[in-house]
Amino acid sequence: MPLPLDNNRWNSLKTAYNTPATDVVEWLATAYRYGMTDELLGDIINDVQHQGDTSEAMYPTASHLLVLAETCDGSIALQMIIQAGLTCASSQSETAVPCPPDLESEFANTNDLGRRMVLSQLVNDHDFDTFKYLLAALGGFSGHGRFGRIIEGFDLFENQFHHALLDEPFDDEL
Repeated sequence: MPLPLDNNRWNSLKTAYNTPATDVVEWLATAYRYGMTDELLGDIINDVQHQGDTSEAMYPTASHLLVLAETCDGSIALQMIIQAGLTCASSQSETAVPCPPDLESEFANTNDLGRRMVLSQLVNDHDFDTFKYLLAALGGFSGHGRFGRIIEGFDLFENQFHHALLDEPFDDEL
């Protein structure tokens, strides 16, 4: 069960901006009441992982994203599953803000649910970007965060693989 939104613990959890996670709680509550939107998800992710930064608030947020994803279908559910997996991948970086000890077991439970959700999506989604992000999320949920972060950096453009860490197309015909 994710950290309840009315729990005062949220007031001491910091976002990527090093501010209390009160806006995150408000946005999650809105998503539970009215449904998640692209804009709302963008606001949440920006607050807990601004430009790839990590934060204490990302840990309980990932759990909430999976619970919310179970209540809806389509693209927004997929985006929430992927983002929760990317959060798990980011959490495994040596430079990540550590998970607060009181939230560790909840966050660990995110991995099991997330893996099941990703695997059920992989059966149906074969678009390159969706497949790539699902594999990256699966890496995060499975304890292979570095793999997930590397996979996330790939792009397929004009039938050539590119990677965010390389200046030229990746030669996959080696």
